[in-house]
Amino acid sequence: MPPTTKPGKRPKASRLQSELARKILRLLKEEDAQPGHHLVELDLCQAFGVSRTPVRGALKLLAGEGIVTSRGGRGFVLARMPAAEDNESSGEEAEDQRLFEALAAARGSATLADQFTQQEVVRRFGARLGAVMRVLRHLSELGLVERKPGNGWAFVADPARILNESYAFRRALEPQMLLQPGFRLDRAWAEKARERHIKLRKKPWRAGDGASFHAVNAEFHEQLARSSGNRAMLKAVQRQAELRDFLIGQWDYPMEQVHSAIDDHLEILAALEAGYADKAAALMLHHLTQSQSQSEAA
Repeated sequence: MPPTTKPGKRPKASRLQSELARKILRLLKEEDAQPGHHLVELDLCQAFGVSRTPVRGALKLLAGEGIVTSRGGRGFVLARMPAAEDNESSGEEAEDQRLFEALAAARGSATLADQFTQQEVVRRFGARLGAVMRVLRHLSELGLVERKPGNGWAFVADPARILNESYAFRRALEPQMLLQPGFRLDRAWAEKARERHIKLRKKPWRAGDGASFHAVNAEFHEQLARSSGNRAMLKAVQRQAELRDFLIGQWDYPMEQVHSAIDDHLEILAALEAGYADKAAALMLHHLTQSQSQSEAA
């Protein structure tokens, strides 16, 4: 029999394998996976855009934690779902999110130069070097920064072009996710989403309400992606949301633009609830096209 790894004895891992292990756990939680759930390596490779080798390494890490169990050459199954990720991982995620938001705010206020070093970010934001490296790698994956020779980094020029390319990608992606054979609308969520949208539409407008709509908007698009049943589409929508968080998360949208987006969302929901997926896809395309025009005019 092949040797097994005892729970609690975590094998030595690369940074990529450790990050993948955390991502696999988050994916399993999103899917509400139960013990006995079979983890398909190919699906995980496609979901995270990596080869089988790091995926297998990540699964072995989870096996070392007693979270998954090897089936002796036939892959892995979920043994138990931890109630929460370990404190170290949770702490890292919170630290990374704070730094991500701080960099976005500094970039949005034009107080962060186009070129900078890791050490400058450490000093200015009081961040640990590990967090700085993780966040910069993530921003690089999103196409927002690039490494320069040595330890320098630079923001990619022309953020308006990045945003326009994002909208072009979303116009190709998001209408199609509503047409997926596995699309299943969560009607309980749809009803709650409608209530939140209508409440925001009717409330007296105050300064800052435009910025608060950003989270409502991101949740709407992500939930529809989750309803598609296509994990690759969900991952793509989440990445585009992160990109927008960095580029426009601080924007205070005008009332007319927020109300227009709310009306679009409500129409899309109504079409989906009535079973008119084609109509919903057409409405989504119109919504994204209009949103891009409004962002260009801002």
